Amino acid sequence: MTVQVELETYVGWDNIPKNLFTKTQLKDKRLKPVDLENVAAYVKFQSPNRWRETNLYNIDETVEMKKRKLNIRNFELNENNLGEALYIINKSAKKSRDTKQENYYSKNFGVVSRSKSRQSSLYDLKNDVISKAERDGIAEIIGYHVQEHYERPDVFLVLYRIGDFTFHNIADVNPENTDLERLGEIGVISAEKTRKVEMKFNEAVKLLETFSGKED
Repeated sequence: MTVQVELETYVGWDNIPKNLFTKTQLKDKRLKPVDLENVAAYVKFQSPNRWRETNLYNIDETVEMKKRKLNIRNFELNENNLGEALYIINKSAKKSRDTKQENYYSKNFGVVSRSKSRQSSLYDLKNDVISKAERDGIAEIIGYHVQEHYERPDVFLVLYRIGDFTFHNIADVNPENTDLERLGEIGVISAEKTRKVEMKFNEAVKLLETFSGKED
């Protein structure tokens, strides 16, 4: 007869033993559980909308993750491919934004820091590409939106079109003092993809780094 042992459930992140980690935390360390069924404990934490519970695993019962060999295809450097690549990294940056915010509420500050760094890196690449595309006459400026904030000044977002895709970028100067068309107000832009794309993330990054001159 098998005796089931009742596992500990920790409330919040402060009292979790140093040898226990979630699957996501282990992945950040390039580790994975030997057996996903072998749960060591649980953690219950509060997200922005509700309480959530997830598994904890003992780091002593993990193995190193093998690096996947990436097959990165080369895409022609044209306006449509440039727009698609920007769309891919832009949505990915917004996913990092959402991950950062969710983990801030659950006090998982290691994930917050990594998500913030990744978000900033992708937005820096986006800004470099849009700036060069504008100089090269590839990016068309459509107008600007206003994003209202209750606790800080409003943000002005210039709307660009590159190929068949559109993107917002924070305005360097107040566009209300220019001839740009005001397109109205806009809320938080979703990280969800609404268009079908062919490129993979790493292929998009490679194309954009080639265009911006950042490729090693």
